[in-house]
Amino acid sequence: MSEEEAKNAAIYKWAKEIHDYNIDNTEELIFKAVSNFKPLQSKEESRSTLAHKDGGKVCKNKKLIRTLRAIGKELIKQIGKQILSGNLNLTTISFPIKAMIPKSALEKVLMSSCLFPLYINRAVLEQDPIERMKLIICATLGNFYLNCSFLKPLNPILGETISGFYQDGTTAYVEQISHHPPISYFLTIGPKNSYKFYGYYNYEAKAGVNSLSLKNKGKRFLQFANGEIIEYNFAGEEYSGSFWGPMKVECKGKITFIDKKNDISACVELDSVRWKASDYLSGEIKKTGKKVCKIYGSYMGYIEFAEVRYWDVNYIHPYECKVFKPNPLLLSDASFRPDLRQLKRNKVLEAQKEKDDLEMQQRQDAKLRKPKK
Repeated sequence: MSEEEAKNAAIYKWAKEIHDYNIDNTEELIFKAVSNFKPLQSKEESRSTLAHKDGGKVCKNKKLIRTLRAIGKELIKQIGKQILSGNLNLTTISFPIKAMIPKSALEKVLMSSCLFPLYINRAVLEQDPIERMKLIICATLGNFYLNCSFLKPLNPILGETISGFYQDGTTAYVEQISHHPPISYFLTIGPKNSYKFYGYYNYEAKAGVNSLSLKNKGKRFLQFANGEIIEYNFAGEEYSGSFWGPMKVECKGKITFIDKKNDISACVELDSVRWKASDYLSGEIKKTGKKVCKIYGSYMGYIEFAEVRYWDVNYIHPYECKVFKPNPLLLSDASFRPDLRQLKRNKVLEAQKEKDDLEMQQRQDAKLRKPKK
């Protein structure tokens, strides 16, 4: 095994070890948990072991940090050579596949619903729209510590698809519908069509010397069988420590939830609690413009409404969204990507060539779609 293949094998191994899924993952046990759900009694200042003292999720794997920083330096050298040659074209610079894991970025979209089997199934049973709003907020914020990773998946190709399922009967689908800007559309359908969760991701990236900021301009909609629709936006992600200092990721900004039918809204402001780490949050739920309850907690630890705890990282574990086996008739399925398949075999050089070819083909296709002047 070459040095490059050894590095990539290690990255893939790390990717497999970071998840802590709920072991009570049968349909019967999930719905038992849904039926028995009630606020938690814990009053401790819970925070994940991955929480940094100043806020956010920190990477503690020193070997992974060294590997990612070495690859980052190689990428800067590649850009520098083009600048010196006077032929800088960022669109022709391909992110090294040896820094990636053999997964499509669309899998991250699937995993955004990893707490839905508990919280949204419970929300389906709730008659009180205020209680339903609390559960939706927990399902949204409680997945951050799991879903944000330092391991980069493969960027999706236009038209690429992926689908998955949870053991409770929930199914999820994602498709890359735009190349530039990169837009991913998703649809999640609850057990027996009890709810629909749909919307799109639309990322903008801004790189600094030692950081990377991601702004998601997409929208999310959660629709219940009675016609109620809750609309909400995405927060931003800020990665720091690319070359020095602690390597971590933080959630930034404000998330607003709107239930027009019941005239209910909620606003959660991240990094908004004075003298606390940046992952602490605050906000409130309003009914007809009047405050109903306060929201407080940390996306790395717990969430409380009027000092009553609904989510705690030590007690509530995410569920795994399993990817469907590829259908040979659906060649857009991410599992058919030649670069992903080579990467799974740990053939790094072959995977890089396949990735470069796919990206070049995508750029050529984009030119053909442009209207002629």
